[in-house]
Amino acid sequence: MRIADRAKRKELTQIRQTQILDAASEIFSKKGFAHTQVDGIANLAGLGKGTIYRYFKDKKKLFSAVVDRGLEDLKNTILIEVDKIEDPLKKIETVMRTYLSFFERNSDLTGVLIHEQSSFQKRIAERYFEHYYGNVDKMKQIFKEAIGKGIIKDINIDNAISVLAGLLNGLIYMWQIENRSYKLSDKLSIVSKIFFTGIIRNEKRRKEYE
Repeated sequence: MRIADRAKRKELTQIRQTQILDAASEIFSKKGFAHTQVDGIANLAGLGKGTIYRYFKDKKKLFSAVVDRGLEDLKNTILIEVDKIEDPLKKIETVMRTYLSFFERNSDLTGVLIHEQSSFQKRIAERYFEHYYGNVDKMKQIFKEAIGKGIIKDINIDNAISVLAGLLNGLIYMWQIENRSYKLSDKLSIVSKIFFTGIIRNEKRRKEYE
């Protein structure tokens, strides 16, 4: 096979996978795993049912691929945005903003993660924490830098990151069950105020968030 033909085949494969995952994410979010039919995903994607099975062995594999793609995108988006910032506090704030904005833009993924917690709790948790901890080392570096500069208190970094994740995930959960009736990103200011005024040591910097 010529190089050009291989490149075209690879491109077509990526296009098909994206079509399938986009359609699957939407339907899983609306109907849940148990009530989703592969026929419905195929129809929404504009593909034959056999094509779906060529790319994904079964419905469970497809569901896992939806979750994996979403969480991988989240991790990469956060890392890219954080690398643009110098100030450690602004880096933490950027993580918060990016996290909320990501789920606001990808509301189908939000629905999938929340809707299927009971059925796929272990699987989702494993994949979530794999990607979560992909960002944690970076977050730890940011917190250490802020502590070293005397900007924030000398706190337990692991606990601080866990609390921050809990705040953000709680907001996302409430946004979902309240039918996304407001902009999730509008909640950034209250999260920043609650979190930063509790950990910032430097009085001048703390006033930025009060």
